[in-house]
Amino acid sequence: MCDSVTCHTLEPQFRVGGIGWSILQSTIQGTQDTGMMAATENNNDDTIEIPILDLPTHLRCHSTPHSGRTITTRIKIAKGTTAFIEVPFAHSIHFSARKSMCDNCFAQCNDDNDDDDDDNNHLEYECDGGCGARYCTTSCKEQGLIRHVRICHLIQQTNDKKTNKNSQSMNESIALLISLSSASQPLQNVMSMMMDNSTKKVLRDTAKAESKFRALSHNIEKEGKVLESRGAYADALSVKNLNGIGIYNAYGTEVAVALCPTLAMVNHSCYPNTQQITDNGTCRLRALRDIDIGEELSYSYVSLEGSDVDRKTAITDNWRFVCKCHRCVGGECSEFDARHTCYCGAVCYEVDRTSGECVCNHGRVVVKKPKLS
Repeated sequence: MCDSVTCHTLEPQFRVGGIGWSILQSTIQGTQDTGMMAATENNNDDTIEIPILDLPTHLRCHSTPHSGRTITTRIKIAKGTTAFIEVPFAHSIHFSARKSMCDNCFAQCNDDNDDDDDDNNHLEYECDGGCGARYCTTSCKEQGLIRHVRICHLIQQTNDKKTNKNSQSMNESIALLISLSSASQPLQNVMSMMMDNSTKKVLRDTAKAESKFRALSHNIEKEGKVLESRGAYADALSVKNLNGIGIYNAYGTEVAVALCPTLAMVNHSCYPNTQQITDNGTCRLRALRDIDIGEELSYSYVSLEGSDVDRKTAITDNWRFVCKCHRCVGGECSEFDARHTCYCGAVCYEVDRTSGECVCNHGRVVVKKPKLS
């Protein structure tokens, strides 16, 4: 699924750092994400408060019997403003997009085609270590290298096509583990705040990915920390399928994935009150309408294109819950769709449904280079 990336001013008080936080474990024992039922006010006595350090003061995290862990607002959030913003705990750019996506802010460089071999599709500023990471500006390069320097040598080892015989999926898993290993906080910060309901196959694949990750030649001095106990990386990787935020190019193709622990606790709705956007090195929620005090934040995990049956099946198969939002119980959604649902099924702040085609990803082309002579 794709989403728009129209930029606007980011409110600092709504921002969460992606690598500097922790959760009180004892508070959340026995709770589980079960998905969004409906965006409603939750002031019942049976809610369980979940304190999260660094959670913006205008938000509240708690658990309810009907929707599991959830995020509600303590203030009124105006339409069009940023309801929440988070720096990813970790991210990985798919190999095919490394030359065209900034490793720091996620800006993309695209000509009018999707040819990765076209030099006009490549960002100008490359990591000096030769690992292949690219940046859109010198400022982004300076900022990105602060964390990247810890893992550059690991990425270099995965670039050798003669020795790397892994599948594309395995390479993407290893790349995400490499990014996770560069975080300054324990991986438990990811596991505590994300839903894990892995199948036996996923557990086998993540264990294999961790084994290959550990087989790389690690440089503890450059990384600035020791590796975590065996199994920790496989556990962290196992949350990707249910919680990973896909990042897409102008053609609607997923080119990267990010892990955002707090955003993972915002529940789904097919009739959401926010749009999920990934840009400027952050994942954020933009209010589609005024959101009242006590109301639950929600965004759509799935494309709204297609039949109700297909959408409900996708939700059940992928996230293992039954959605009972306004749309899923038969509510009227034509006005919402006319304003916010793109032809591709993505939820956007504004769409033009008179064009007859998907337009919500055009903003992805944010770095244009002049034609090479």
